[in-house]
Amino acid sequence: MFSFSEQWALAGKAVVEAQLISAQAYAQAVVDSGASVLELQLDTARSALAAATVAGNQLLSVKDTQALLQLSRTQSQLAIERIGAYGRQAKDVAQETQEKFETVTKGEFAASRQKFGELLQVVKQTPVPLIIPFNNFLKTTFGGADEGYDKNKNTRPARQA
Repeated sequence: MFSFSEQWALAGKAVVEAQLISAQAYAQAVVDSGASVLELQLDTARSALAAATVAGNQLLSVKDTQALLQLSRTQSQLAIERIGAYGRQAKDVAQETQEKFETVTKGEFAASRQKFGELLQVVKQTPVPLIIPFNNFLKTTFGGADEGYDKNKNTRPARQA
């Protein structure tokens, strides 16, 4: 059987570990999303370079103004199609990123809720004489922060419109 202080320390440690795991999961989602965006950008740059090479070769082979106008129309249409394809791919990457963050958020909320529940169970089992000083400590700490914020907010000069 653990003593109260050991239970309290273990519960606090579990909450901190859950927060670290959550931060790691979000960081991994950011890295994955960044890799997807980078891959999209590189593919777009490669295709634009290839298209420019083809267009340059075609431009060198033009013999008259009619062919130049036709080449211009064709290249413009191809550019518009590439822009549309890029937009669709960017939308897909954004949706994948959003889905990753939603998945991570749901999982992390569930884990945090569980760890917080475990911490509450430890607090519920805490003898009253031990809780009163801890509760007073929290009131003093957070009460001071709130009071400082309120003073700072009230002493700022009003912005002129």
